[in-house]
Amino acid sequence: MFEFISENPDTLALSIAVIAGLFGFVKWLDARTLKLKNERYVKYIQLIRVLSGYNDNKEASTCITEQVASAWLLLEYKEHYSITLNIFDNPDLEQISNIKWQQFVLPQVKRVILEMKSKQPPTLQKPK
Repeated sequence: MFEFISENPDTLALSIAVIAGLFGFVKWLDARTLKLKNERYVKYIQLIRVLSGYNDNKEASTCITEQVASAWLLLEYKEHYSITLNIFDNPDLEQISNIKWQQFVLPQVKRVILEMKSKQPPTLQKPK
């Protein structure tokens, strides 16, 4: 073994460098994937907040068209369909929302819910 090391120091050094580089790349890739996943979740939560009418600026109201757009943008988040359905596929939604939201946003939310249900695998759909 010592003979192999003494005869091939360059090959051994290169092998160690490649392995270390590969390990570093895998760690970076894992951290990057986690960061992107977290950023995506934050954007999803922002859409939910807009759709529900929450606004950081208490003096301004949330625009109805922004809420409708947020409803449709939820279709981009397939990994959160079950959460979205648990939130918005709720018969009490009409009772806890204001009249304007019921008239303009709720019909769009219902259409988005139907679209989500049609795209879900049958095993993940709620039983009727």
